[in-house]
Amino acid sequence: MLFNTFVFLLFFVVVYAIFLGFGWFAGKQKWAYRAQNLWLLLASYFFYGWWEWFFLTLILISTIIDYCAAILIEGSENQIRRRLYLSVSIVANLGLLFTMKYYDFFAVNLIDSWNQLALWLGSTEATNSNTYLLRNIILPVGISFYTFQTMSYTIDVFRRQIKAERDFFDFALFVNYFPQLVAGPIERAQDLLPQLKKPKFPTLDGVQKGLYDILLGYFMKVYVADNLATYVDQVFLAGKSLYTQNPEIIQTLDGSQIFAGAVLFLPQIYCDFAGYSFIALGISRLLGVTLTVNFETPEFSKTPTEFWNRWHVTLNRWFRDYIYISLGGSKYGKFAQYRNLFIIFFLSGLWHGANWTFITWGCLQGVYTIVYLVGFAKKKEEKTEPVSTESPTLTDKLFSILSGTSSRVLIYMLVAFSGIAFRSYDAQMMFLYMKKFLSFWNWDLHPNNNIKDMVGILGEYFRIFIPLLILDGITYFKKERYWIFQIHPLFQAFLLSFMGFLILTRGIFGKEVIYFAF
Repeated sequence: MLFNTFVFLLFFVVVYAIFLGFGWFAGKQKWAYRAQNLWLLLASYFFYGWWEWFFLTLILISTIIDYCAAILIEGSENQIRRRLYLSVSIVANLGLLFTMKYYDFFAVNLIDSWNQLALWLGSTEATNSNTYLLRNIILPVGISFYTFQTMSYTIDVFRRQIKAERDFFDFALFVNYFPQLVAGPIERAQDLLPQLKKPKFPTLDGVQKGLYDILLGYFMKVYVADNLATYVDQVFLAGKSLYTQNPEIIQTLDGSQIFAGAVLFLPQIYCDFAGYSFIALGISRLLGVTLTVNFETPEFSKTPTEFWNRWHVTLNRWFRDYIYISLGGSKYGKFAQYRNLFIIFFLSGLWHGANWTFITWGCLQGVYTIVYLVGFAKKKEEKTEPVSTESPTLTDKLFSILSGTSSRVLIYMLVAFSGIAFRSYDAQMMFLYMKKFLSFWNWDLHPNNNIKDMVGILGEYFRIFIPLLILDGITYFKKERYWIFQIHPLFQAFLLSFMGFLILTRGIFGKEVIYFAF
């Protein structure tokens, strides 16, 4: 069930009406609080089962294993047993994730390597590699999100940072909470569970902010992202089947078209994912529960590290807390720090999908970050300037604006270039597009491949994305997400009405979220 469909609107109206009914009594009657949670849990199972009821089996298995493992970990003082129970939880969760998401990738590469070795040794190849694959298995929606969320819970219990949850239904709601179930944010138990375990009823401030988050989310998703997708799909093709059946199409594109497509793809995936996250945030606020903001205007970042502090915040926090720190972080010197960072970005690429394209994308992000830390961040730290009480001159202000703008454009272009790998269907397409991107362009303003030229594609970029860029720019520089409630009511009404108008008249409803594939 998608947030951007009529069926979800109907679902939420029914769920919310009954939720508020229980919430009216939840502050004084314990049964009402229990009814609230059981109702939300039932709604969450229905919401997730809407795609495929079999998926509920997998998420229920994960829930039961982690619920039992956490209690066993907390109840034992024997370190070996504690590690054993934690290992069972991690192996079970990663085993499900590996089987559903990564098995075919590793099987294909292993079989291909075996066949090459066999031919070199004069032996016979493995017959019909398809027999070793699981091509008929559909990837469960959001499996990477809820797997990481439940794993963080058992690890936190093992580290004695939180207590094991004894109420199975409250824990199941933590795992299955429908606003953030399929596309995040990836919440920590210490942040979400306490909110779920108390009576819930929205405040006036929560409703106001929640409705704005929902409006902003729909604006980003159905207006910006799904309109940009029309032009991105021209360059990168609308589906893998189109590419596999017509592999010659990609040969006709010019580097200028690929450049424009990459420039559009970055705001498309940002608005697609962040928009859905903001809808989830707003829906949860209406339920009286505050989720983590997953995106903080990353398109205005001046450095790779700032970008990754603003993009998919909860996933990066997960990798930092459970992988980077476990590897030693920066405690053992700069080389170890850079190595650990590169491992994190490699795993981040692999988390996104079992494909060399995603691994390449992740490695590029690691290279960008390490180059920045080695060559630029250190110089910035060592640079000392005398403290001056004089106000900056006009020249200083202009230099600051130009240098900041240049840095932001550079980071945008570097991330956009890596996005070619993210958006490509396989390594062959990725390398061809990157080669064309970096080669001399033909600058053909009248291409005969039925795809808009660079100027036309970039024109659509500015037409569609500029309104959000202005809104995000104000948010970034004011450092206040809800600045719209601080302006004059007339301007506020105009902006909200303008966003609503574009959603209703130019929005494209019903398109899936890109990150459902992860």
